Amino acid sequence: MASLGKTLLPARLHERLQVERWHVHEFIRRQAMPLMRRGMKVLDAGSGREPEQYLRQELLATGATLHTCDFCAGPGVDFVADVSALPFEDGSYDIVLSTQVLEHVREPQRVVAEMARVLKPGGHLFLTTPQSSPMHNLPYNFFNFTHLGLRLLFEKAGLSVKQAEPQGGHFTLLAYNLHWTMNLLRRKRMPWILGRPLILACQILFGFVLKAPLIWLDRFDTEVLNTLGWNLAAEKTAAFPAPAPEA
Repeated sequence: MASLGKTLLPARLHERLQVERWHVHEFIRRQAMPLMRRGMKVLDAGSGREPEQYLRQELLATGATLHTCDFCAGPGVDFVADVSALPFEDGSYDIVLSTQVLEHVREPQRVVAEMARVLKPGGHLFLTTPQSSPMHNLPYNFFNFTHLGLRLLFEKAGLSVKQAEPQGGHFTLLAYNLHWTMNLLRRKRMPWILGRPLILACQILFGFVLKAPLIWLDRFDTEVLNTLGWNLAAEKTAAFPAPAPEA
């Protein structure tokens, strides 16, 4: 069944209701893209194939040279490699992006160290990853992270964290979990006459009627102990180069 929001709503409003993506996209737009300009090299580490590269055109529009790297070959993938062993020389990139990748790697510390290694001194890493998320891309879903754990990984790799922001608060997470109900229902084998109306009702209730108020309520969650995930911006300190990953 097609997405009602994608069919009925303006693209920008539909994106805002996709709470699991909106906070990630806005973070890259606000924090990373303003730094990009012609002559700079940007690496999207763990980019996925082109259909998954949601910000590809916006990144290219900055004028920076964009390289994509993913474990699987496909359209839009420039380099096929494991992000724990990036095939680039030290200090190759001005900016490294890693969106919703770290939860899928076996050795997060090694991966963060590799991203730091390929950054130039003073270069920037922008990384997003879940704290609370349903299992996905099985069996390659190994970790969920708090911002405290991410800071430890970054600091050990010689990265100075400049900003850590949550991907929404408790009410955004609640909106996402309610929307997830549709995924559960689609997996159940129910008679068409029951299943289709039930899923449609959930799309309307959880995708529109309840989701917008929950997003609005999120402004009152100022402590943010319960969140979809974290967005971190970090800088590679020239005085503390990233250590080589352990063999």
